[in-house]
Amino acid sequence: MNTASATPVGPAPVWDVINGFTSYWALSAALDLGLFDALAEEAGCGAGLDAGQLAAAVGAAGPGPVTVLAETLVALDLLDAVGDRFRLTPVAERYLVSTAPASMAALVRYSPGPPAAWPGLADTVRTGGPEPSVTADLNALYPALVGATGPTQAGVATAVAAELERRGWWPKQPTVVDLGCGSGAWATALLHARPDGTVIAVDRPDVLPLAERAAGDAGLGDRVVPVAGDYLDAVLPVASADVVVLAHVLRAEPADRARRLLTRAIELAGARGVVVVADYWRPDPPPDPPPARRHDVSAREDDGRAEDEDRGALCRAARHELLLSLTMLASTAGLGVTAAELRAWAEAAGAEVVGSFEPVPRQHVRLIRSRTPEALS
Repeated sequence: MNTASATPVGPAPVWDVINGFTSYWALSAALDLGLFDALAEEAGCGAGLDAGQLAAAVGAAGPGPVTVLAETLVALDLLDAVGDRFRLTPVAERYLVSTAPASMAALVRYSPGPPAAWPGLADTVRTGGPEPSVTADLNALYPALVGATGPTQAGVATAVAAELERRGWWPKQPTVVDLGCGSGAWATALLHARPDGTVIAVDRPDVLPLAERAAGDAGLGDRVVPVAGDYLDAVLPVASADVVVLAHVLRAEPADRARRLLTRAIELAGARGVVVVADYWRPDPPPDPPPARRHDVSAREDDGRAEDEDRGALCRAARHELLLSLTMLASTAGLGVTAAELRAWAEAAGAEVVGSFEPVPRQHVRLIRSRTPEALS
């Protein structure tokens, strides 16, 4: 290759990463200032606010700093600018206004986990786990974090209920076990679809009140049975369930615990029930070459190049999922989960993945059922 005539490699990917840090704090500052809420109050007239009006609305010293922040948000497609006025984009209106049903405003603050986890990420990679102080910070943060996931997860759970209905796996009076119920979004959404059902809601003692409060606020408190304890060994008031939910819990667990947790869910579902797993999947590792090609050097080299290219494409396509897996690594004992691991764990427990869908963007769900003839019929 003639390097002299080759196009120079630019630093854009490096700048994108550096600017990602700035972008996050621009969004955080806008939320802290109430900038999106201020624009939402003016959304009815459709004209938006100019920099002076926006500065007054958020309590800023003057229009200059607000202009820099707002123009940055325009560049990030989180605001729109028409003439001298700033307006909400559809994305901001739906996900960044604090009172919107699907608001992610709180999730922006809590989703990255403890701030102290990130400067220590290199040490976490070296040692295999985060510092105890980071784990303690996460434990303190956890109730707020799971509460912030509620609006997004409610939409996912509602779509899952519709899918179970479509497949004929959603009885009129279902028994649901939600292992890691978090905010209670799944429990309340599923019970809205089946008000005569019962949800056994399992989570840590400091988190469980969130689910109870959500069910109570929805008028469904008498349909939720709270169980405090570890997902793996909490004593449940039922021996089986029609639906077992594992929503964003496997990726935060070490592999052995995640496997055993899935096995428990499959056992609870039995021959007739279904396990619902919602998570962010890391790309599967490249397959081993067939035995006949392992001794063929040229074929092995060709396979290696193809696998490298395929894996690179898979990683780029799974950017969101990999970043969330890295978030798990930074502050938990989990490394995320691959779809291949899920399939293998399910098969070892006598079950199989029978459905896969994306009910809302970037929210992936797998449905697992027993391989017994009764279940497959």
